[in-house]
Amino acid sequence: MTKPLKPGSKYGRILTVEDGWLTCPNCRRNKRLKRIEPTEDAERVGVFCRDCKNEIYITIKQGQCYESRSQ
Repeated sequence: MTKPLKPGSKYGRILTVEDGWLTCPNCRRNKRLKRIEPTEDAERVGVFCRDCKNEIYITIKQGQCYESRSQ
């Protein structure tokens, strides 16, 4: 079992993942924004919400999602 990552200067705010699906952090209406696997790692993935028409960039580490900060 892996320890949860703590948000620091490298990571942004933690996003909500319920039942393996990312919830839109802006409108919270789209409960199935992107499927997140527990072992998935990715950086700066663009995700578009059909409900609020916003695109956010996320970083995924060990199955936890963080909103990417601009570099």
